Amino acid sequence: MAEPITIEVLGSALDLIGRPLMLEALAVVADGKPLPDAAPSGADTGLFLDEFKALRVLGMVESVEGSVAGLYALTPPGRALMDLLDTLAASITRTSTAAYSIS
Repeated sequence: MAEPITIEVLGSALDLIGRPLMLEALAVVADGKPLPDAAPSGADTGLFLDEFKALRVLGMVESVEGSVAGLYALTPPGRALMDLLDTLAASITRTSTAAYSIS
């Protein structure tokens, strides 16, 4: 059984996803794109790479062994975070669509 989410853990998660370009960096890794070429158009490449480095330090991503193209993969905690974010996005979309549907 999963441990309960504490206020401290929730606060840390909110700090993580609230950082500039953090979600974009996480999505790039989830999509299997090589770095640093995958920085979003118009984004500060240095800031994007800083967010990516923070994900590595936090243990959310790891380098793909033997990759010469700069590929990284989500770790189990990184995958869990992406799954939670996907669920949240789907929930928001469903709520938004249901609230404004015309029947």
